[in-house]
Amino acid sequence: MDELPWEILESEALAEHPVKIVHERLRTHTGAVLDYYYQPRPIQVIFVLPITAEGTALMIRQYRHPTRRFLLEVPAGKVDTGEALEEAVRRELLEEIGAEVGELVRFPAFYPQPSFNAAVFHPFAALGARRTQEPQLESGEMIEAVELPLAEVYGLLESGGIEDASTALTLFYARPWLERQGLL
Repeated sequence: MDELPWEILESEALAEHPVKIVHERLRTHTGAVLDYYYQPRPIQVIFVLPITAEGTALMIRQYRHPTRRFLLEVPAGKVDTGEALEEAVRRELLEEIGAEVGELVRFPAFYPQPSFNAAVFHPFAALGARRTQEPQLESGEMIEAVELPLAEVYGLLESGGIEDASTALTLFYARPWLERQGLL
């Protein structure tokens, strides 16, 4: 790694769980001193658009406390230590919507908010999605599985009905592929 352009003057952990958050006092390349708060650990997160044989999308409507609202999203979750991305996709789909899938299609990874954290998001499409069991939600999750035609999902995206940025970017990445496959 290249030498850091900013000098770390002080660093303290403000929280360790469920995510680490640090406060650092920095001297920038211009000599200015500033306070910076962020999540330093690079974590891997998957986002997946599950598509059924009938051409519908298995989405979730999830309560997001900071927004005080339910948002329409694609299933997503943190990749566990030592877990392959594809394994995380399959595990999260079983946990959040009780679905199994066939082929996985991976799209380019992205940093969703590099000013605040080092998380890397990995979007996927999953073909042959089918519900096989009841979801196994965590105690802090309030999720409802929603099945929608792909055209309706993309209509919501275009009209502003998809407000979660990571879901929107997953859908944007998937669109050209879905069109080439004749699914959209």
